[in-house]
Amino acid sequence: MFIFDSGVGGLSVLNNIKKILPNTSYIYMLDNQFFPYGNKGEIFIIKRSIKIIKKIKKIYPIKIIIIACNTISTISLNILKKKFNIPIIGVLPSIKPAIHAKQNKFIGLIATPATINSKYVQKILFQHSNYNINVIATNKLAKIAEKKIRKNYINDADLRRIFYPWIYFYQKIDTIILGCTHFSILKKEIEKILKKKIKFIHPENALCFHIKKYSKMIIKDQKIKKNIFFYSEKNYQLIKLMDALKKYKFKHIKYINLN
Repeated sequence: MFIFDSGVGGLSVLNNIKKILPNTSYIYMLDNQFFPYGNKGEIFIIKRSIKIIKKIKKIYPIKIIIIACNTISTISLNILKKKFNIPIIGVLPSIKPAIHAKQNKFIGLIATPATINSKYVQKILFQHSNYNINVIATNKLAKIAEKKIRKNYINDADLRRIFYPWIYFYQKIDTIILGCTHFSILKKEIEKILKKKIKFIHPENALCFHIKKYSKMIIKDQKIKKNIFFYSEKNYQLIKLMDALKKYKFKHIKYINLN
């Protein structure tokens, strides 16, 4: 199984997959050279995704690909499925489940600008324009999540600036669609800033449903025998990530050149 993201948000996806397939080995690709993807253009994201998959497929006999990034999924998923003849599962903002789960008419959607502006999300928002879906587009929250997983200090003032519209203008929001896998890491901090209990709609939920459909195939065809972690850039932030990676039991943690 191959999982990739520009940051560590994909580790929250990996945690859920491990609950379904605890004995499955996996390769995780951290494309930290271009974190975050949310401020990149569509053409770059498509080309980068293709390059990453081609590179890993050339080295390892991967049988299934998990795109643990809403930005890549909303922009590239259909293109990647046509390009590669193996199952590819992506995480997508769960807007429809949020509408069913809401307690009132006020729903929040927070995601990267690239995800919000994608044709996929804009189409769904248009289809459900009769609902009051309040949108925050930001790359900053993913960066804060990266700080938390590295056990760096998180400034509440930074979170208040991001959630300012919901704190002061949309106080009725009680259901929030997390449009980025990074955001699951910050649920407690979000509730603290908004000063209320929130119903979070996670992008991983639908993905796990699809994983279950392929579980027999994954177990039967597993050719990868050890957990491997790749990164695309050596930097100081990577060193601080090492402690967080210990629980995933990666046999190898190594650099891969994608240029």
